[in-house]
Amino acid sequence: MTLQRRLILAVLVVTPVVWLLTIAMTYVRAGHEINELYDTDMVRMAMQMHSLVPLVDITAAPSRARLPAIAEGDQGDAGLGDLAIAAWLPDGTPMHIDPDGDSLPPAKGIKGFTDQRIDGHRWRLYYLDDDVTGWRVCIGQKLGERNELILSYIAAQVLPWAVGLPVLIGVLILFMRRAMTPVRALSTEIERRSPHDPQPLGLAGVPGELVPLVNAMNRLLAGVSDSIEHERRLTADAAHEMRTPLAALKAQWEIAQRSPDENERARARANVESGIDRMSRLVSQLLTMSRLEDASALAMLEDVNWQPIAQQALSDCLVLAQRRKVDVELIWPPADVPPLPLAGDPNLLGLMLRNLLDNAIRYSPAGAMVTMDFRADAIVVCDEGPGVAPEVLVRLGDRFFRAGGQREHGHGLGISIAQRVARLHGLRIAFANRTDGRSGLTVSILRCGEPQ
Repeated sequence: MTLQRRLILAVLVVTPVVWLLTIAMTYVRAGHEINELYDTDMVRMAMQMHSLVPLVDITAAPSRARLPAIAEGDQGDAGLGDLAIAAWLPDGTPMHIDPDGDSLPPAKGIKGFTDQRIDGHRWRLYYLDDDVTGWRVCIGQKLGERNELILSYIAAQVLPWAVGLPVLIGVLILFMRRAMTPVRALSTEIERRSPHDPQPLGLAGVPGELVPLVNAMNRLLAGVSDSIEHERRLTADAAHEMRTPLAALKAQWEIAQRSPDENERARARANVESGIDRMSRLVSQLLTMSRLEDASALAMLEDVNWQPIAQQALSDCLVLAQRRKVDVELIWPPADVPPLPLAGDPNLLGLMLRNLLDNAIRYSPAGAMVTMDFRADAIVVCDEGPGVAPEVLVRLGDRFFRAGGQREHGHGLGISIAQRVARLHGLRIAFANRTDGRSGLTVSILRCGEPQ
């Protein structure tokens, strides 16, 4: 169900319900006020009759005490039969002062108000006694008169609303439809938008209630656009990186197949094997990068023990270090100082250390020393390579970026993978040329927010 239909349904249900509740409250309040008015009049009339009855000549015939009958003149809308008066002598003899009051019962022992049914009608009676003289007075009124007045009052309120309520509901529905116009316009704009259009949605004419929604959608569009552009660059760079080794593999394979020189064919086969290894490493790195990019958080965390992780990373790089004739040293803090306390995934952290150690070994000359220093607040990897130019230093970690003039084969993904693993663990990787008088690069693994 649409939001507009929900609002219309709410108006159609809530408005009549509130209207009926208002009528009920008005009925209760009007009944209270009318009862208060008539009860007050009855009490005052009884008090007046109580003062006048002792003045009546009780020795005269009872008929002479009757109220005069109104036979002439305009009586207006008076309902004489709805109000009655009765009085009784101290011995209980009725005075017959009102023909309509003759039907009222003396009801000895009752004082004040009481409701009774007389001749099929409900009456409200008020009894007042004179404890000194013994006179008894009763004022009676039919309750139907009061109910008729209450209903007349409610009808005066209900009839205008009965006519105006449909008009009010119609106007509310019309304005709701018009109020939903910006939502429909926004929906239409989004529906017509190209999936590759990164332009943010405009805020002109957007109601204030929808501004946070539009801003959130703009942030989402920007994120989607960045993701699409990121994947596009990754695909293009991966295709470019794979095109060159594939072409080289094809050329070397042709040499291995057609060359008459056995030595040349052997070299070509060795080159093909080396190229296959490079392709396998590239595909493995691409798969790793894709898996890490899809991960928004680590599934399992455990307290990290850096020693077995570092030993495994060193073992994985040992063959390369021996081939390059590079020594690797792991430096540990004192026994009472834990190295970089962390909770994380040991496998991913091992991948991070292996990639950083692999790069340090590859770009160090023969006979150099690569150190991995574990400290309480950082892990620092130092090599003895040529260092990195300032303009290249800021681009380390970009996918498929490799500085010119490099002799070592690579694809520029190792540092990117290490940085992604670090971010997943709340860490960052900082790069700087060595400042201890030696050439080389220093790579520092730090907690996010800590100074380098």
